[in-house]
Amino acid sequence: MSSPSDRFQFGAFELHVAARELRKDGVRLRIQDKPLELLRLLLERPGEVVSREAVRQALWPADTFVDFDHSLGTALNKLRTALGDSARNPLFIETVANHGYKFIAPVSIASVSTASVEPELTGAAAATPPAPPAPPTPPGRWRFRVAAVTAGLVAGGGLLAIVLGFDLFDARQWMRRQTTASVRSIAVLPLENMSKDDGQDYLVDGVTEQLITTLAQLPGLHVISRTSAMQFKGASKTLPQIGRELGVDTIVSGSVTRSADRVRVTAQLVDARSDQHLWAASYERDLGDVLDLQSEIARAIADEIRVQLTPAQQGALARVHHVDPRAEEAYLRGRYHLNQGTEAELRKALDSFTEAIAIDASDARSFAATAWAHIALTDFYERPSTAMPRARAAAEQALRLDSGLADAHAALGAVRFLYDWDWPSAEEQLETAIELAPASVDAHLWYGVFLGQMGRSSEAIAEVERAERLDPLSIAVHVNAGWVYYLARQTDRAMTQWRKALDLDPNLGMIHTSIWLGYMTQGRAAGESLGDLDKAIQGGSPLDLATVAAIKAMQGHREEAERVLSKLETLSDSRYVCPYEIATARAALGQHDQALRWLRRAVDDRSVCIPDLKTDPRLDGLRGDPRFQALMKEVGFMPQR
Repeated sequence: MSSPSDRFQFGAFELHVAARELRKDGVRLRIQDKPLELLRLLLERPGEVVSREAVRQALWPADTFVDFDHSLGTALNKLRTALGDSARNPLFIETVANHGYKFIAPVSIASVSTASVEPELTGAAAATPPAPPAPPTPPGRWRFRVAAVTAGLVAGGGLLAIVLGFDLFDARQWMRRQTTASVRSIAVLPLENMSKDDGQDYLVDGVTEQLITTLAQLPGLHVISRTSAMQFKGASKTLPQIGRELGVDTIVSGSVTRSADRVRVTAQLVDARSDQHLWAASYERDLGDVLDLQSEIARAIADEIRVQLTPAQQGALARVHHVDPRAEEAYLRGRYHLNQGTEAELRKALDSFTEAIAIDASDARSFAATAWAHIALTDFYERPSTAMPRARAAAEQALRLDSGLADAHAALGAVRFLYDWDWPSAEEQLETAIELAPASVDAHLWYGVFLGQMGRSSEAIAEVERAERLDPLSIAVHVNAGWVYYLARQTDRAMTQWRKALDLDPNLGMIHTSIWLGYMTQGRAAGESLGDLDKAIQGGSPLDLATVAAIKAMQGHREEAERVLSKLETLSDSRYVCPYEIATARAALGQHDQALRWLRRAVDDRSVCIPDLKTDPRLDGLRGDPRFQALMKEVGFMPQR
């Protein structure tokens, strides 16, 4: 351990512990206390892995895990920014998946002369807090001209008018910089289609989505996800109203116009709190250069709101390539279909991504999107053994083309988690996705579900809470967050999430069955009509039918439960039906032997529901059975005690 009077030197940097200063080439850098303390902790153990728990005990001993997780991520990002470091290609701080962090650069330690250290304060002096930092000082040029204005009062009105005009311009510029310096959150509203052709909506929505994805890579910026932003398409609300509903400081709005293969994008940045316009610009590019256009907009916004980008982050934004316009059009059309979510739309999306790859096989985005389309088809519309290997191959090819693509890491993490049952690799991929794109809802949501199914409830809840903050109007976020709470045995909080989803879509059968499941788990009568369950039965979704059967069993309506299960078995003749869901219904009926046979089939089918095995409350009655424990071991879980 070092003493408080030590200096740590590494590269061009020097940390003065006693003075609490970080310098680069002798110049003091501005850095907050927690990032500075984190740096000291890592420098004290160079080359060693410092666990997350060790960091928590040293820096946040009194905080909850949720607060620690968020605070550590913020401190780490700020520290990397100050050092010009990156998670992808670290020069100083390496993330060791599942363990912690390691300082990898050479470090030397030199003691500071005691004469150069201020004497230690005691008594009342030691208790006196340091003076707060002085408010930002206007630029020197402005100070000079204020003095000139004072002189002008004596010299005459003409001089006063000229100088005052210049001073007010400088003052406005300075005041605006102070406003944008406090920006921490942003929403990109759906860009307006100015092409007078509704057939171009896919292009406009695609440009909006890609701009959100690009901004999500900016460090320390809370970016509202596409799903929530799209709720305001065509809305008549004012920007301050939208800002309050989404909880953001700033809003980007604008339009897209297409003429042949030329695309024109106008964008403006508005302070949602004051409705003040901060920045506006117009860009025109070939369709194949839309990625470059979006990166340019993102860099301009980052500069305007004073986000500090490391050289690596600047390089990532600048590292875009020209795409064949036909490939870009096919890709954007595929994203449009992918976001619709139905089986027919998902298959249209796959056709579009296949077309894009045939035209330009060097674009990693098309492969990553292909992976997500196959994942979405799994278990509801296709056997996992058919869809998941295709998803894995597409995600791996995307990463071969671009190892820094967060979307591809998240997709591969989902495959490792749902199908390969490779828990360490799944966590590593999902953590990498979050590091590369801190505002990625998919990465946080999938990581949260993964952690919930691993039994790490507090961490899981922290992740789904982040996902909800990033995408507060997403049905998928609320449904999955509810499931995380349900697995954590926090049924009241699960019900709250499912009711939020119900407010967004009252006709989705899955939400009704989830709420009913929550009521039955609580052991009380449901407050909704039985018609909602009937709606789920009529919809015919295997997941909904299996849940309905379990609910009927919990209610004591065994004959009705058997009728629903019979319908499921008939349905399995024409489409894939997940054996795991049938097992949960059989378990609710108390038919343990049948439930275990269906679980055996689910393992053999590599059902994507198998990760639920460890924490699913519906299977609690089976946990003492040696056959159940054998299944737990087979898929990589230890039996629960």
